[in-house]
Amino acid sequence: MSDLAQWIAIPPVALPQTPSALPGYPQSGMMRQAHGLWLQARGAREMPDRATLAPLIPETIRPFTILFAAIREPFDFRYAEIGSRIQAISNSDNTGRLLSELPHQRPPSKVWDHLSAAFDARAPIHGILPYVGRARDLSSIYHIVLPLADDGETVDRLLVCVDLGPAVRLEDGTHPFTQLG
Repeated sequence: MSDLAQWIAIPPVALPQTPSALPGYPQSGMMRQAHGLWLQARGAREMPDRATLAPLIPETIRPFTILFAAIREPFDFRYAEIGSRIQAISNSDNTGRLLSELPHQRPPSKVWDHLSAAFDARAPIHGILPYVGRARDLSSIYHIVLPLADDGETVDRLLVCVDLGPAVRLEDGTHPFTQLG
């Protein structure tokens, strides 16, 4: 199975309520809303800039977001902002840290792969990751990675909107991690 089967790029013309192409992929109103706001902020450009998108994100979603700065040389991602809900369930405060500094997130890792995929595709990416942290009632992280570009073309940030969930099974009864990767 190709590594690309781990995530799905959302075509730029997709409507916010368009379901994922993966059968049984968990749906999230919060992620659909974030994608819809990204589309609204984008307008006629390939990608929106942070200044246009940020004021559109409602206070109900902000605690579930992570903003990464994309670094080109050497290629990396820096945690720029971490929402309060994400911070509360994280094992440590990674604000200001590079992904390459974190053993479980540096390449090769699914976190790195999902961010890189959105960076390369210059389009939103849906993904599922296992939750590893202190909260015992969580086992899954569903996210959408939204690329941002101050010039409308060159990815300089990635906004990740995270929805937290308990263990799930896909429509065919398999665990999402076995099917996706």
